[in-house]
Amino acid sequence: MDGETPEAPRIGEETFVLRNHPSVIFGNVVKTIVFFLLVILVNSANMDVDLSKGREKLGDYRIILIAVAILIWLVILFWRRWKLTTYTFSPTELTVRRNTLYKKDVHIQYSRLASVNVRRTVLNHVFGTTELLFNVNSSVNFNAAEARLVLKSPEADKLRESISTRIFAREMRMEEEEVKETLVKVSNGDIILHGLFGQPTAQSIVGIASLVYSLATIFFGDGTGVAPALVLFVFSYAVPWVRTIMRYYNYRVYRVDDTITVESGLINNYRSSFNINKVNSVRIRQPLLARFMGKALLEAEVIGLADSEGLPLLCPLKGKDIVMNLAHQLVPEFLFDVEHWGQPRKALIPTVMYKVILSCIFIGIGAFTLITAETAGYEDDVSRYLVYGLVISLAAVIPTLLMIHGILAHGNREFIMGDDTFAFVIGAYDRETDFIRYDKVQKTDVRNGPIQRRFGVAECRVSMMSSSGAKVISSGIFMREDLERIGDEIMSRIRDGRYDYRRYL
Repeated sequence: MDGETPEAPRIGEETFVLRNHPSVIFGNVVKTIVFFLLVILVNSANMDVDLSKGREKLGDYRIILIAVAILIWLVILFWRRWKLTTYTFSPTELTVRRNTLYKKDVHIQYSRLASVNVRRTVLNHVFGTTELLFNVNSSVNFNAAEARLVLKSPEADKLRESISTRIFAREMRMEEEEVKETLVKVSNGDIILHGLFGQPTAQSIVGIASLVYSLATIFFGDGTGVAPALVLFVFSYAVPWVRTIMRYYNYRVYRVDDTITVESGLINNYRSSFNINKVNSVRIRQPLLARFMGKALLEAEVIGLADSEGLPLLCPLKGKDIVMNLAHQLVPEFLFDVEHWGQPRKALIPTVMYKVILSCIFIGIGAFTLITAETAGYEDDVSRYLVYGLVISLAAVIPTLLMIHGILAHGNREFIMGDDTFAFVIGAYDRETDFIRYDKVQKTDVRNGPIQRRFGVAECRVSMMSSSGAKVISSGIFMREDLERIGDEIMSRIRDGRYDYRRYL
């Protein structure tokens, strides 16, 4: 096992053992050194430490010796972890055995795998390796793979093909996947627009407001508060935008039989494959700015397939007609064409009434702020204008937006029932359509508050497992007896045998 990783055998009747490619030792050492350097730089900046004085006291040769000693210690530490971590592939399961400070055995049955994803970072490109991510069909540690194995790319491709054959009940070959035509043409310009306008409207507002505040402070104020506002803008808007572009550049999606594959990546390359039976729900999402442009995006909830970037994206921001056409090709099992039920007239007052109550609270806060400021007085005209701006926002802008939100929500919300799936259309400024399998629902909760009870309406909360753990999706406000049909249909499918858990293994 020492040295280069041997060619990975195919999964069969035999059992074989592999280790990570030795390049993981180098990668771990580099990451640790970079982390410690950042910590030292941050602490020296905060404590105003002069590092040159430390060099004078210790001498350059001692610093070099200490650095070399630390480097050797790290290499030995990570070499030992590499040496004592093995991956045993038996005919039915993968066993990850770690025998370092603590002993740990992780058993992963092939039948429980949602997918074996592929990721190639800059380090992988340098060493000619590929990282395989083994994702279990579970919500536990949803944003991290249960096992990771780095091999030379040809060996990793062969191993993935072999295990994928067990998962998807068909043979998968990398050379065939690489030439498979994508079902939707996604340009890199589309990915840039997706990063800009595919974020939820609330997140975009926070980011843009932070930038505007920073610029206003620079040009019209004394610069106080610029740094926090810029940091908020960077991490709430700029970083997600750049990260989205890096992740979904060179996007491709295709389906072979019942297997859907998504590929993308600018620097780090990603490839995810999953069976249609592993999909719990499909979501068509339209943020406000995207709706103005007539665009939408398509997402899927696949347990065990999410990562730090989020749930699988089946189509970045494109024209809505293109997205719907792709959905009919990619996930036709979830779509249906039946009568849509909009919110009844009785739901209008309950929908808007809660907004009225919130509006009154904000108006009261605005009035209290104005009275307090007038009593205390103002230091200067800038303070006066800031208070007036805050009061106007609390007492006028926010209540107006809340009332518009209630009216739009009443007009947008829909409830649809099909044979194998049902759908909730929710949202006001942003619009979202969730197609959910009856068989994937864990619990339905039809409830109505004091205002809703007076009009005989209710809302339904559906609990299910999602790519990011447990999730609850709430419907709009409809007649209670109509919403209770969801639970009745789920129980009916269990009683008459239409629900069969073996379909989803």
